[in-house]
This record gives sequence, structure tokens and C-alpha cells, in this order.
Amino acid sequence: MHRTLARFVLPCLAMAAAFALGGCGPTYVNPSIADKADAKQRLEADTAICKQEADMAVAPTYGLERFESDPTIEAQATRWVANVAEDDANLDVFATCMRDRGWRFKK
Repeated sequence: MHRTLARFVLPCLAMAAAFALGGCGPTYVNPSIADKADAKQRLEADTAICKQEADMAVAPTYGLERFESDPTIEAQATRWVANVAEDDANLDVFATCMRDRGWRFKK
């Protein structure tokens, strides 16, 4: 049984490490900014502004507010759907703000 577990766990760990080291997060570029140093500085500033705007429009919940104390599957599913909807709405506001500031996903 130990060998079977190792055959499953090792590939999973390797794949997780590849994703973590690969930088899978979104990368933004602004075609109107030619200087890389200026683009990096503007990206940091615009990201902070857009995060603040998104948090004001759709205030995220943190900590225990994201969990449901009712153990029934219906209550747990309802809380999960509400969390996903909140996260999506917050991300939509953030992405719209970044797009309005000239940022696009790097292809």
C-alpha cells in the first residue's frame, strides 16, 4: 500500500511545484507604456487603486464570515455559492478598472 500511495503522491507534488514555480497568475501589460520600469511602477499603483475600488464596490468577507455553522449540505452549499459570487463580483470590478486604465492580459 505504501508504494501505491507514493506513486500517486509524488506526481501530484511535482505538478503542484510546477504550477507554483511557473507563475500561473495573471500578467498585465499596457501597450501605451513603452518603458518597462515605468510600466512596473504604474502597474503597482493601478493595481492598488483597482483593488481598493473593487473592495469598496463589493466588500469582501474574511475569516469566519466565509464559513457556515449549519452543518447541513444545503447550508454549506449556499454559503459556498455566496462566497464564489462575491469573489467573482469583486474580481469583475477589479478587471474592469484595470481594463479602463489601459491594462490587458499578456498573451
